[in-house]
Amino acid sequence: MARRTADRALPSLGWLRLRPGALRSDVDRNLLLAFALSFIVLWVWTVMQPPHPKPAAPPQAAAPAESSPPPTRFPEPATPEAPSPAGPPAQAGAPSTPAQSIEIARPLYLAQLSSEGASLRDWELKGYRDRREEPIRLVSASDAVATAATPFAELALGDLSKQPWRVENRSDTEVRFAWESHGVALRKTFSFSDDGYDFRLRIDVSNHGSTAIAPAFLVEMPLLTRAGNDFREQSAAALHAGSVVRTPLTSLGSAGIFGWVSGKKGGEPVEYTGDIDWAGVQTPYFLAAFFPDQPDTARTRFVSLMPGKQGVVQIYFDPVALQPTQSATREYRAYFGPKEIERLEAFAPSAAASIDLGWSFVHPMTRAFGWLLAVLHSFVPNYGWSIILLTILVRVAMAPLTVKQMRSMERMRRIQPMVKEIQEKHADDRQKQSEAMMSLYRQEKVNPLGGCLPMFLQLPVFVGLFYALRSSIQLRHAPFFGWIDDLSAPDLLFTIPGVDFPVRVLPLLMGASMFVQQKLTPVQTDPAQARMMLIMMPGMMTVVSYSFPSGLVLYWMMSNVLAIAHQLFIGRQMNPAAR
Repeated sequence: MARRTADRALPSLGWLRLRPGALRSDVDRNLLLAFALSFIVLWVWTVMQPPHPKPAAPPQAAAPAESSPPPTRFPEPATPEAPSPAGPPAQAGAPSTPAQSIEIARPLYLAQLSSEGASLRDWELKGYRDRREEPIRLVSASDAVATAATPFAELALGDLSKQPWRVENRSDTEVRFAWESHGVALRKTFSFSDDGYDFRLRIDVSNHGSTAIAPAFLVEMPLLTRAGNDFREQSAAALHAGSVVRTPLTSLGSAGIFGWVSGKKGGEPVEYTGDIDWAGVQTPYFLAAFFPDQPDTARTRFVSLMPGKQGVVQIYFDPVALQPTQSATREYRAYFGPKEIERLEAFAPSAAASIDLGWSFVHPMTRAFGWLLAVLHSFVPNYGWSIILLTILVRVAMAPLTVKQMRSMERMRRIQPMVKEIQEKHADDRQKQSEAMMSLYRQEKVNPLGGCLPMFLQLPVFVGLFYALRSSIQLRHAPFFGWIDDLSAPDLLFTIPGVDFPVRVLPLLMGASMFVQQKLTPVQTDPAQARMMLIMMPGMMTVVSYSFPSGLVLYWMMSNVLAIAHQLFIGRQMNPAAR
């Protein structure tokens, strides 16, 4: 059954452009654990990841002029259990009509606006469906916090995100809401694109009263778990100072293991000040974010409403002092759609940073492999077979390095008896032992690092493939065969009754193939250590990959199978007696 109805154009080689800024996230560290541990254990090589950037401390607000009102603190979001108290009653002229819903139908999405709070209450993607074949919703009317809500609590007029606004003007692509009270006139204008997943939000504030006001232009959007919807496993995210910072919903407001989460004590908001290109909510394959018109002075914070279950993302500015007759405007661009890299780059170069391409030094590899995977799929209309073909191509390209590595390891294995003899003979003299070892290496023309260097050279290739498969939205809901019906999710053969433990075949096959590969690898170390490695490495990798998407594990398993075949072939070439 077709899982998606949206057509995809073949990616261009424009993917090979480097994106500024590196992604740093908790998810990165977990998913790269397999690579880090394997290279640490096998080659005694330490993988270091740069520290997560700390949020900049909010600067002290400058003292306003004598004629300006004192700056007011932007509002705390109300929790469902304890709503914010209502402000003063609206004067005559404030809207009092029931909330009105307005539907916007565009080629790629259906949106619904509400006059209550002049907010966005529904955003349905036409070309993407969940496992139940229902449309993906990035915004839902049941959300506790309305998207694009603007409370304006600092104006002491009540929570305007809950008040009915007046529909001042509407068309197929633009809707303008108005609210007037206490000498304050507000306008919110939504303008929708014809051929994309984006829209513009313009907010105008005019002071028609007799005293100064100081609006903060705070915009909110909800962060929550959507049961049964692919827009789940949400993280609050922002592009701050050129790097993506994110806090998973499951961590927001939680004290964590050591009492700290994202540099903040449990329950405290996570704040970032200045240089905010965008902020919003994301999952591995979808993004809903606002792009402020003045990123240098924009701020964002992630606030927990119910720890680990519900939160809110706020984008705001320092309060702007408006004297009587003065006005101010803020504009936001917004993208609510799939993480298709070319579409994101066309919308805004900074938007593509939401796609996790791994460490900066592997970005070109990740983009190239993503492009190659799409090319292969244009010839083989099954992403499972496309992954297998991609694995074969990579193995063929890496064959010269692999042969060099295996021959070096075989030579090292053959001289192990002589190495052991030297170690026993000069056990009490490290200097003589080292000199004798170097002499042996020169005499036998063996480089002790010859087996490691090819592996180091292959590291960017393997990591690039890892991220290309992990971040490719094309694999979402893409079936292979049999029980593997979604290459972007872990495979599931069945669940053990009573304990609810999932049985996944691909990780077990991957672990078995790694065991066979380790068994065929020439032993250069102590036999006892080799036996320990033979059990430990496949077991550890099986556990680590148990929650990986099946497309990744399929690649890993096929890579091991091809490596086994290659080792057997090279072994016969180097040892004629074994033929």
